Amino acid sequence: MKKIIQEKGEMIIGTWTLNCIPFDSSKFLGKLFVTSNSLYFDAQFDSSLSGLLKTLVTSAVVESGHSLLVAPSILEDWKVKGYMAVDKKTIKKIEEKSSFFKKTVVITLEDDSKIIFDYGLLSVRKLAEAIKQ
Repeated sequence: MKKIIQEKGEMIIGTWTLNCIPFDSSKFLGKLFVTSNSLYFDAQFDSSLSGLLKTLVTSAVVESGHSLLVAPSILEDWKVKGYMAVDKKTIKKIEEKSSFFKKTVVITLEDDSKIIFDYGLLSVRKLAEAIKQ
């Protein structure tokens, strides 16, 4: 993933290993790379209950019967490349949500689709700041 980002001439601001929730009830564990221009998420596997039951181990998104929250164009790109890329210019809103056991960043794109980055118990302040840069 770092090589792909470097080939595009982008500098990495930060990386986080976390869960990405682009579907209503699917959760993908992987590594998020934040650059000055984009977000890149390299999924390692589906860590949702339905994914674990299917024993899916892949770096690409697979069709799901759940309601889709992420833009179809991003999903198609993810299937082809094996990673998700989101241009920061398409981000309309960034929200930090925090409870005692769960810290998340929810990004809303121009088309009102949402992507949730779940960092568990750890603070998401630096992640949100990196996305805003």
